[in-house]
Amino acid sequence: MAKGYPIPLSVNELLAKAREITGVDIIDDEVVEPLTMLVNSLNNEAQLHETGVIAKQNKLLRLLSNRLRMLRDYAAHPEIADEKIENPVFIFGMARSGTTKTHRVLASTGDFNYMPFWQVQYPSLFTGDRSESPQARIDAADEYCRWLDETAPESKLGHSFETFEAEEDSLLWEQCFIAPSFLGYAEVPSYIEWFAQQGMMPVFKMLEKSLKYLQWQGLATASKPWLLKAPTYYGFEPELLSVFPDAHIVMTHRSPLSTVPSLCKLVNQFHIPFDDARVNSQSLQTDLAATLDLHLSNRETTPNLNILDFRFEDAVNNMEAVAEKVYAHAGLTLSDESREKIQNWGANNPIHKKGKFEYSLEEFGLTEEGIKRDMAGYIAFIDAL
Repeated sequence: MAKGYPIPLSVNELLAKAREITGVDIIDDEVVEPLTMLVNSLNNEAQLHETGVIAKQNKLLRLLSNRLRMLRDYAAHPEIADEKIENPVFIFGMARSGTTKTHRVLASTGDFNYMPFWQVQYPSLFTGDRSESPQARIDAADEYCRWLDETAPESKLGHSFETFEAEEDSLLWEQCFIAPSFLGYAEVPSYIEWFAQQGMMPVFKMLEKSLKYLQWQGLATASKPWLLKAPTYYGFEPELLSVFPDAHIVMTHRSPLSTVPSLCKLVNQFHIPFDDARVNSQSLQTDLAATLDLHLSNRETTPNLNILDFRFEDAVNNMEAVAEKVYAHAGLTLSDESREKIQNWGANNPIHKKGKFEYSLEEFGLTEEGIKRDMAGYIAFIDAL
């Protein structure tokens, strides 16, 4: 395997540069181990190309800067920890199963707190002053969206990053540097192996801390429930409920014969701006199957695991009916005004609006037989829905 360009700065230099960028002189010891594991994996396995290595380093510095600024503000304002995150709604399911549409449609009603892309990309105040304008953060996030469109134009057919649209949580909790989503933008197998030993508790704790911080900034209202979404939550329901015990869980379902090759195609697109490696489709299939099995086991063994299930086809064909069920599941009432907003979102965002995202099992060396074998339990589960 060809070796790519290494991250120019060492771990210690990255940490020092983040302190220089932010002007925050806090020694962030907690991040050293996960950052070291990630940088080593990027340097030795990811095949970063000449422009991608700089983009990746800039991402690491952005995440480290977000961490430092949040640490600064928590230290100056310990009351942030007293913010309440109550009755959040979590949307998850296999990637490419309708989670994004469900998330964005429900966010459009205004009945929930949600994070637009600019907030997951730049959740932290630049100055620490709550009166600062968010425009600099918005502009920086928008610049990233445009850059991704230019460097990986086909990616938006699968998942479009939009500055003000609801975005999934994974980009936010990458700040803890213990996150499965790093796999989506580079091949980092040794890091993912290390991550699997850490579990998702750091993710959920970072999410809770970040939501309280955003709420304290005035970017959310405590009286509204948070609407949260990430495909990688399934299989980790006990950890989720240990941090968010009053969570309402919504899960989307679609045949893995569609989701697995679609995800392989999307991951390849997300790699293009950064590295020359392409997705290890068989490894991805194996990992997805293991997590689905863990999820099914959790359904049997986790007390009070109340999940609202619906199919991808339901989200495509009758999102209003899906919304009705989600609201009832969360103890909310769907108003006529919110129904109208859902209808308007659908009218303005028809399927394949940006073009059709095409893929096949064959282009990734996958087979129907292999997926049906590895994911037999999950396929039987969704067939029974």
